[in-house]
Amino acid sequence: MTSHNTEDSLEAPQRTASTESDTRVSLQHDYALDPVPTDRRRGLYSLVAVWVGWAISVSSFLVGGAVGAGTTFGTGLTAILVGNAILALIGGAIGYIGYRTGLTTYLASRIIFGVRGSAVPSIVLGILAMGFIGVLMDAFGTAMVGLVPDVPWTVWVILFAVAVTITAVFGFKGLAVLSVVAAPLMLVFALYSLFRIGGDEGGFSAAVEAVPAAPIGFDVAVTAVIATWITGAALASDIGRYARRPSHIALGAVCGYVLGAGFFETVAMISSSAVGNPNFVIVMTQLGLLVPATVILALALWTTTDNNLYSSSLAFTNASKVLGRTVNKKIWVFVGIGIALITAFGGFAGDFLSFLSIIGTVTPPFAGILLAHFFLLGGLRSPAGSLLAAAPVVRWSALVAWVITSVTMYYWAPPLKPLVGLALCAVLYVIAETVAGRTQSRGRVGTTA
Repeated sequence: MTSHNTEDSLEAPQRTASTESDTRVSLQHDYALDPVPTDRRRGLYSLVAVWVGWAISVSSFLVGGAVGAGTTFGTGLTAILVGNAILALIGGAIGYIGYRTGLTTYLASRIIFGVRGSAVPSIVLGILAMGFIGVLMDAFGTAMVGLVPDVPWTVWVILFAVAVTITAVFGFKGLAVLSVVAAPLMLVFALYSLFRIGGDEGGFSAAVEAVPAAPIGFDVAVTAVIATWITGAALASDIGRYARRPSHIALGAVCGYVLGAGFFETVAMISSSAVGNPNFVIVMTQLGLLVPATVILALALWTTTDNNLYSSSLAFTNASKVLGRTVNKKIWVFVGIGIALITAFGGFAGDFLSFLSIIGTVTPPFAGILLAHFFLLGGLRSPAGSLLAAAPVVRWSALVAWVITSVTMYYWAPPLKPLVGLALCAVLYVIAETVAGRTQSRGRVGTTA
């Protein structure tokens, strides 16, 4: 691939000097401004572990509980499987873009939105990611005070911030080290808790036979499942760029969404139906499983939050470079965690639903543009280096399609809203690019004549 005059490429000679120097530079920069070289790709297990750790979050418990409270067992299980299968398809496709190009989501957006234009999605999505981190910190502190009331909320939040920063500052390697341990541990504890729920009076039969007091439609349940992780699926290139083979992307996406998030949503659904409490962590404590509940809560929030912090640091690394000032990704990790702490201590978690609604409105259209550009308009046919070199200053068709679709989705709530937003933006972008291409062709013909 073509080398570029970026922070990483300036230090390329050092990377070839020795293995020790190579490792140090890789850890420090994490290829935030360059394609990941093929010899720096990771193995299948670490890729799958990161994907599973990212997808398992507290939101999985909440969504699974809501689905269990509003649907029959069969309908709820089908909704969880369908929703996460769709997420696996979207995340797998965008992860494949990362595999083919080696680029972060935000560096790939330079190709689509233009060199200067890519600053817009980088800043918008980066701010939303950091705000979401602050909300998760608040949720962690509140939950831990409920489990261990002797330790103040402030201490829990600060400890959590330190832990997340330690792993996120080392980039993908930090995520892999944490997830390789955390992902299987969370699954083991969840399985044990599930068996304990099944062994209680009523057990699984109570979940299967439960009739919801306030039913919700199948499309509402599927939409809730998709909306929970559509943002992560849209940023899957950040993980996929470290894959060695396309099959690793497919396995990572399926394990992350279907076997990871989907499994925890199913456990929470069973908990809601069988025990009558949609909060899986509280149910675990009621069963005398305080330690597993604490471990699952901490790890689920940690693995999700460090991935979000990682992605936001990549976003702002791209934005700062585009705006003429190269700032190391490590610095943006600390800036991001600082803003997240301000969000947590500022009490903004009270507006969580509105905040989540905004994320679910602007992110699916962004994913639609990525998929349209690389799969429908032939963006994967050329090497990443040549695509970056040929990127325009601003590609207005992408920005306008994104804004129009986001505004439309904000005021319109159709069934399967995230998918509608993704598809609508993809169609608008393809039409705009097709018209622009034909207009340019006519102009060239007219000039020649």
